[in-house]
Amino acid sequence: SSAKVIDDQYCRLADIDTMFIAARVREKGADKRPFAVKAGDTLLRYQFLEFLLRAAIARYQKTKEAETPSEALEMLFKALEPVMSPVVADLSNFLSELHCEECDDILRANEQMLTVVYRMNSGRMCKPGEERLMCCREFEAVLYGGEVFSDSFPTRDITYAFAMGMQLYADELYSLEFCQMTFLEFIHGLAAVAFLKREPGPLAERLGKMVATLAA
Repeated sequence: SSAKVIDDQYCRLADIDTMFIAARVREKGADKRPFAVKAGDTLLRYQFLEFLLRAAIARYQKTKEAETPSEALEMLFKALEPVMSPVVADLSNFLSELHCEECDDILRANEQMLTVVYRMNSGRMCKPGEERLMCCREFEAVLYGGEVFSDSFPTRDITYAFAMGMQLYADELYSLEFCQMTFLEFIHGLAAVAFLKREPGPLAERLGKMVATLAA
């Protein structure tokens, strides 16, 4: 809506709801293995891509503004660019500020403590014998243990910080790796929290203060 993709002909709000539902349907010939995660009323990544394609076709190809689905998709991405560019730039700035010697020194100085925190708060979704990884609920529990929440970082942003710390995985259907943190991803998630708090000063300084609250 904010990107002005909605129209009053083929891409109305009611049509968007229908596309959202259609993108969640599994075809009869699809792999019958159960998904590792029940998405509920949300879209998995591949379903979100299908949703975007459906929206592009409805908004641009059916209105004859684009001749092919690929052209329609290009037009949709161009329309979404003003909305998404700040998000992409924010992630780039986060990684640029985190991957520096000052932040590395802070994390190395607290590595032993952070390792203990990680091990004590991971493994809820893991089966016996599997590597202990940290799910979002466990990450949330760690944050509640420190003084990290503020007006600029409310509890609703926990999942966003969790996602910022995660890398992408090829299998998001039959494996849980994409929604569980390794220790390295846990460190990135904590740094994302410090970044999203938007406090003044270098990220290394803010990260150091936040890590200290977890050790208290």
